[in-house]
Amino acid sequence: MGWFKQLTERWSFTNPVHGRYAPHIPNFRDFPDYTGKLDQTLEYLAQTLGVSDDYIVRMIEVQGVSGALIFYSSICDKRAVEDTLRSIHSHRFPRRMPKNLSQYLIERVLVGSDAIFMVNMFELREAVAAGKLVLLFDQHKPAVVISAKAVEHRTPEQPTVESASRGSQVAFVENIDINLGMIRQLLSTDTLVIKRWTIGVRSHHVVAMAFIRDVANPVLVDTVMKRLETIHIDHISNSAAIEQRISDHPWSLFNLTRVTTRVDSVCRELNQGKIVIIVDGDPTVLLAPTTFQDFFQTEEDYVHSWWEGTFIRWLRIIAFALAVWLPALYISFADFSPELLPKTMALQIAQSRQGVPFPAVMEVIIMQTVVEILREATLRMPKQMGQTISIVGGLVVGQASVEAGIVSNILIIVVALTAVSIFVSPSYEFTVMIRLGGWIMILAATLLGFYGVVLVTLWALYEICNLKSFGVPYVDPLGGDYVKDAFVDGLIRLPITVMDKRTKHLHPFDATGDTDMVVPVPHPQLEKWPPPPTTPKRRRRWWRRQP
Repeated sequence: MGWFKQLTERWSFTNPVHGRYAPHIPNFRDFPDYTGKLDQTLEYLAQTLGVSDDYIVRMIEVQGVSGALIFYSSICDKRAVEDTLRSIHSHRFPRRMPKNLSQYLIERVLVGSDAIFMVNMFELREAVAAGKLVLLFDQHKPAVVISAKAVEHRTPEQPTVESASRGSQVAFVENIDINLGMIRQLLSTDTLVIKRWTIGVRSHHVVAMAFIRDVANPVLVDTVMKRLETIHIDHISNSAAIEQRISDHPWSLFNLTRVTTRVDSVCRELNQGKIVIIVDGDPTVLLAPTTFQDFFQTEEDYVHSWWEGTFIRWLRIIAFALAVWLPALYISFADFSPELLPKTMALQIAQSRQGVPFPAVMEVIIMQTVVEILREATLRMPKQMGQTISIVGGLVVGQASVEAGIVSNILIIVVALTAVSIFVSPSYEFTVMIRLGGWIMILAATLLGFYGVVLVTLWALYEICNLKSFGVPYVDPLGGDYVKDAFVDGLIRLPITVMDKRTKHLHPFDATGDTDMVVPVPHPQLEKWPPPPTTPKRRRRWWRRQP
């Protein structure tokens, strides 16, 4: 049993975090400190960092004291390396070498650099891997660590996923500092708080959380901070890795956090009391908490009149209902319960399906599968060919299927209307949920017909009513507790002068949002100058002289 004990000890995790087991994370306290012995330290680093070919050691000498500049050439900025070496070589050091050479370098030589002290050898290794310069001198400690990471990023561009006809046309980029700067540019207030963490044992990704201190609920802020601090993983590639680990219900089909790339949407949600989570390297940010109603709202609703904003929101609701229930209802009425339809419509459907060898279930499954294949092909193919594939593929496949007698004409209308209705939703993540929900409805209609559609609908309503996003019920404000929120800025988007308070279902610390006057300041009636005469005869002569 010795081999079994060794195997279990090797693969066992002994660092439980809140009932879950975290990966093995080296503790910096187990590593030695830099003692000032340069040769011994370089030999140690050569056995660890020196395995890589981009590991560079530049030997320098200051007043007879040997030193070394250590960095990775593939990630460090060459100009920063040259500026650091130039600053050291061009500086006139005193004849008597200072006792604390590291402190002297930071205070007198490396003035314009972001330099700090560091002693632990594990932290020095991690600093080199993070793109920093490590400066060591013989018989002098601590080490000096200088920021020199070369960051390549693109400039902010127009949002490609969430396009808008009016308003701001700036989207986030992959650089977290630029993203935070754009948020601060639109929210120039000292109450905007930004917290940073470095998550990922191997990737060391920077994750930032932003909120407005005097608006966001303190309990919500504390909850999000604790969930971010308990994440212990090896690698983070995007914001989805954070989203799925801080969600209240990771197994749920419904999206419990909202994803956006628009800067103006983020600023509005921050002003409403929400939390923003940004991951370095990902242009999409997370908004929490999120309710079911949020996926039917966009920033564009507030730049148009309240009539148009309300109309567009109801149009999204209708499109959502068509995308989820229309194919399932077609199966239910065509195969199971045609007597529920009006007589004329039932006869029309039966006439269009004459000669079709498959039942309505197979028709829908075949065409929905074809649409999903075309959608994925359009998404993965180059942009120059994607639009051609979507248009030509849809027309050719649909027309050929009807002429071959595989599907009916009415089904083509149903599938086309369903495919278009899916993308009326402003959130792409929500469209994925709509697509999966439509397939679940199709499966229910295939098994039980119209009764299956009703049962799955009731289950979905029960699931929505039981979900919570960071303590906020997912159904709010449509649950009945916050009726005003549902009819002021929910199902109906009333004029901005009426929305003088923030939504109550988020429990903001400061509920007042606007102090606009309901009635604008009246203006005096504009009159011509000089005024016309008072007598009728002179008034007629006066009007004749007017141009």
